[in-house]
Amino acid sequence: MRQYLSLKNHVYNYISEKINEGSLHPDDKLNEVQISEELNVSRTPVREALIQLAADGYLENLPRRGFKVKKIDEKTAIEIYNIIGPLDGRAAYLSVDNITDRDIEQMEFLAASMDSAIEKSLFDKFYEIQLEFHNVYISKCDNEQLISLINQVKKTFIRKKYAIDENINMQEILKNTNSEHHKIIELFKARDKFGLQDYIRDIHWCKENAKFDTL
Repeated sequence: MRQYLSLKNHVYNYISEKINEGSLHPDDKLNEVQISEELNVSRTPVREALIQLAADGYLENLPRRGFKVKKIDEKTAIEIYNIIGPLDGRAAYLSVDNITDRDIEQMEFLAASMDSAIEKSLFDKFYEIQLEFHNVYISKCDNEQLISLINQVKKTFIRKKYAIDENINMQEILKNTNSEHHKIIELFKARDKFGLQDYIRDIHWCKENAKFDTL
């Protein structure tokens, strides 16, 4: 059983990484036989991994037609923002008493790294660092159930290969996002629990920003 579960997890990670790196795009169909051959595993762990990925919001299960990479429309993104905003804000509120000066220094370093990534148009790197930034305080909220719930919701945004669109100024969008990260740091320095909770919920995860997660 342990070996079977590890094979399932191996397949799960393989597919999720392909989505993350941009090899698989929204609406792309998954070929069970091809995946099985690529990983040299039977179709059983492949099938179980696909079912789990669909349950976690990465894929869409099409009856009698298999699985495809799930596409997030703006309405869905807004709904998810309305969920994760209060959760993330509450995690920040709970973490204030546990955050150390070293943690804040780490967030400052990560925010500066995001500034650099934006200037160099390394948008995918920005996203990786952004996850690390939020995890600094989320990991300090001392509430395992909340952490698990936040991570579950975050999985919906697994893709994060930012599209290049001549009509979208991604640098300006991400500069604005990172200015919010700097504000979050200021609120942590002030140990402003309620200010953090409100700012993250109402500003950082405002519905107007949701459309950028559909690009």
